[in-house]
Amino acid sequence: MTREIRLSARGKVNLSLNITGVRGGMHTLDSILCSIGLCDTVHVSFRDDGKINVRFAFPEGIEVSPIVQENSVTKAVRYLQTLCPTLGADVTVEKGIPLAGGLGGSSADAAAVIAGAKMCMPQRFGESLYGGSVCVGSDVPAMCVGGSVRLRGVGEQILSVAARPLHLVIANRGGVSSKEAFGRFDELYPEKKYCPTDTEALLSALSAGDWDGIAKNTGNALTQSALRLCPDIAGTLSALREENALAVFMTGSGSCCCGLYADETSASEAAERIRGRGIWAVYTATQSKGVTEKE
Repeated sequence: MTREIRLSARGKVNLSLNITGVRGGMHTLDSILCSIGLCDTVHVSFRDDGKINVRFAFPEGIEVSPIVQENSVTKAVRYLQTLCPTLGADVTVEKGIPLAGGLGGSSADAAAVIAGAKMCMPQRFGESLYGGSVCVGSDVPAMCVGGSVRLRGVGEQILSVAARPLHLVIANRGGVSSKEAFGRFDELYPEKKYCPTDTEALLSALSAGDWDGIAKNTGNALTQSALRLCPDIAGTLSALREENALAVFMTGSGSCCCGLYADETSASEAAERIRGRGIWAVYTATQSKGVTEKE
């Protein structure tokens, strides 16, 4: 029987990203992630023949069929097959999240496939489905849950947290490979750990809507390594500061940077002025869910 679903797969920002060490060859993290309005659209048709077909469509109308072993969507279906071996899927991803920007686009797509399977076939997939998806990617469990989430370990420890909506400008020039960013981090920090933010203080500020407390506790351990790979990040951060953001920080492994504003109007106006400088910039707000069904 064919089961079809169309989903919004929302990106994320890291309000904080601390690197706490290494375990089993992977970096351990302590990070606060928030789902945002920027999203991909994921069409999934599940069936029972075990076949996997994945296609990506980009805004320019260019369609790409990636190598099966190299995309997160295929990994997500293969993860589902460990629980349901006969499961197959046709997946089309319409990209709306910038590539290589630290907004979690590939993880969002994988999370949509996994969450979609649970929506379509709740009798087949239990409560442990999301936690086990860390084998697909470290951000995937958190993005399956969506909203505001504290991620720890290598991504397997996730906890939903209380947070009021935040208004953001996301700006970007260039792109950064996550693998290269973490590799450069290890060169800059031989102990393979750096924690620039106080996560507990950030959680308290988010719950209370304390703008000053939030601003003081945003930060990203990968900023310096990303700057060495993409020097344009410095100019993007400066542009956001010049537009009077309450807090300015890089998300993920870069190169997207975020500015926090008190309301939608000030954020939208700042985004427009930054675009006037020739920098890609958009207004978005944090969301309560990461994956939702589209009508």
